[in-house]
Amino acid sequence: MKILPFITSILILLSFNASALDVKQRFDHLDINKSGYLTHDELEAQPQLLSMFVIWDKDQNRQISLIEFKNYLTNNLY
Repeated sequence: MKILPFITSILILLSFNASALDVKQRFDHLDINKSGYLTHDELEAQPQLLSMFVIWDKDQNRQISLIEFKNYLTNNLY
């Protein structure tokens, strides 16, 4: 079952344009434990991002996926 996250990552990367690659780089920088998700703990050092946590977490699972992060940034900042 480890192939599914790999395929999903490949499909996400293939769908990215240059600005989305920048989003991926930002996400990877924030994802300190490299879990593929941003957690409340990982964003504590950045209060301006932490304040957006609830807005980004669309599925309310207390972690931000790359897709949630990308969707928010591309819809609200670009």
